[in-house]
Amino acid sequence: MSSTTSRQSGAVSGRQARWQPHNDSRRERIVLSAIELLEQAPVGAEVSIVQIAENAGLAKSVVYRQFAGRDELDRRIRSEIADRFAADIEDALDIGDGSIHQILVRTVGGVVTWIQDHPRLHEFLRTGPSEADTDVDAMNALIASIAASTRALVTGLAGVVGVADDGSADTMTFAIVSMTEATVTRWANDPDPVLTREQLIEEVADYAWHVVDGVARRHGLTLDAEQPLTTVLTQLMSNN
Repeated sequence: MSSTTSRQSGAVSGRQARWQPHNDSRRERIVLSAIELLEQAPVGAEVSIVQIAENAGLAKSVVYRQFAGRDELDRRIRSEIADRFAADIEDALDIGDGSIHQILVRTVGGVVTWIQDHPRLHEFLRTGPSEADTDVDAMNALIASIAASTRALVTGLAGVVGVADDGSADTMTFAIVSMTEATVTRWANDPDPVLTREQLIEEVADYAWHVVDGVARRHGLTLDAEQPLTTVLTQLMSNN
């Protein structure tokens, strides 16, 4: 490469680097604008790129300069929605705060609140993949991701009390996470649900507890759902 070509290439790279924060800001602005419109739109209604651009205070051409097309934009939107959903659930799933029952109720309650508060965003997650996935819709990818995070937590706790992972954690966590999301979705979409919100949370948390308790007993562990989880772990460790 000649020195002239090298300098030209360096100049282009420098300009791109200087514009990158500006482009990132615009991309975020477009995505947030789309999410805001989705929240307001009736169920099943589409939000056009023209609407997104107008809501963001940008020209439609700017949207197309930042995203290769509608598919790329929609993937980015789903990724942002999934990140928000996951963050709320991870905040609720704080193993250092409360009994097993309280943690389950808090986490299920977090799922119920999110789906109730953001029905259109929840619906949009099922319309296609996110940035990181190609084969499954963003909702199923999110379920798998939350299950994987929970599985890592469970296997870590099992290791603390000296229980080897035989694969049960993988099945258990995926079963609980997928069951919770499906059950809450069905309830939220029912125009005349039999259970109240509080009854649903207690019911689903109880189902989850029976799964956890059954797996624990199969490994020779006796858990108390009403004791603080940290206390349960301390007692289990002292018995090993």
